[in-house]
Amino acid sequence: MTQLDSGSTPDKRPLNDVRLSLRWLGLLCLPAILASLVSYTSALQNSGNTTAVEQSVEWLRGHHYGDTVSWIERLYYSHNQPPRGGTLANGLPAAVSNATTTTPVPGAQGTALDRIVPLAGQPLKGEGVWQPYGDAANGSAAMQVAYLRPDQVHGTVLAAVVRIDQTAASFQLVPGSGEPGHGPWPSGMAVAAGDLPRLLAAFNSGFRIADSRGGYMEEAQTAAPLRQGAASLVIDASGSLDVVHWDASAAAKKPTAVRQNLDLIVDGGQLVSGLDNNAGERWGHTVGNELFVWRSGVGVDAKGRILYVASEGLSVATLAALLQRAGAVRAMELDINHAWVSFNVFHHDASGAISGTKLLDGMSKPASRYLSPDARDFIAVLARKPVGGR
Repeated sequence: MTQLDSGSTPDKRPLNDVRLSLRWLGLLCLPAILASLVSYTSALQNSGNTTAVEQSVEWLRGHHYGDTVSWIERLYYSHNQPPRGGTLANGLPAAVSNATTTTPVPGAQGTALDRIVPLAGQPLKGEGVWQPYGDAANGSAAMQVAYLRPDQVHGTVLAAVVRIDQTAASFQLVPGSGEPGHGPWPSGMAVAAGDLPRLLAAFNSGFRIADSRGGYMEEAQTAAPLRQGAASLVIDASGSLDVVHWDASAAAKKPTAVRQNLDLIVDGGQLVSGLDNNAGERWGHTVGNELFVWRSGVGVDAKGRILYVASEGLSVATLAALLQRAGAVRAMELDINHAWVSFNVFHHDASGAISGTKLLDGMSKPASRYLSPDARDFIAVLARKPVGGR
């Protein structure tokens, strides 16, 4: 075996080759790294009523890390389910309204005295009873609210159901700065200044378009193709809203806006089959159908009134049951998770200034959400006649 002389040195070429390769790799990756930094920085600047953490999560979902984010969320929620038993420490909330009556609906039985039969056994005082909600529109409330517990197991969980009379209110789908994307959109990304005096309320829309298993259309412009069979929130030229199974007959009515999300959870007044089975991720990829988390949904009753439901502790099955119990003949799930479930009712003082109140105190977003451009698309509820009797 040949030995090196004391004056010889090892061959450094292999080490130099490695260093050179790493330099080239860094140079090749630099454009992608810079592009990611620019994209991420842009996402943080385009906040739209979201926190830096929420924007970071949204950015990760849109850049091939969705499965990792979903795994973390499932792990978190599976270890933070609502407790069994207990009772509502502060009882039921009081409805906020300056109206003493509600808009009469032809053929309806007592508007302020009818109720949702509670799902939690022995009812609390006022549980499930409809109350006037929000500002008066032409002297009476276009909306009613009922508060109740959503099941017999989780006694500390509170749900709210809002019922909206379409003879007194119209609806508008408002695009967000991040969802659905593919703008600009005909309606802009906020409630028009001229419509603010009629703004009664606003509530969250559906999942991110990429996760919704459906499409988005406004004024013939689409962000994603409409899917046959999808649960669809549709709005026509008069501002009337419906919840339908999207098919040729729904398309033939030529709605001006369509927002799809998953499949119907109530159809023909009945709970659809398969609510307890998330095969094919029918009820969503992140937390599926079984975990009790913040969820929201929208439906329509036999008299054409719109029903919005939200609670901090719902599964897909209990969301559907609550909508059905409230009278829905067709209903769909909207967005889920604490960051995204949001319903604000707006109040107008004599000067015309607007302030908001959250439907449920536990909703994370401020009561002023939807008074400025938001990151997510949402639904605005507008009075057909002057608000507050003005």
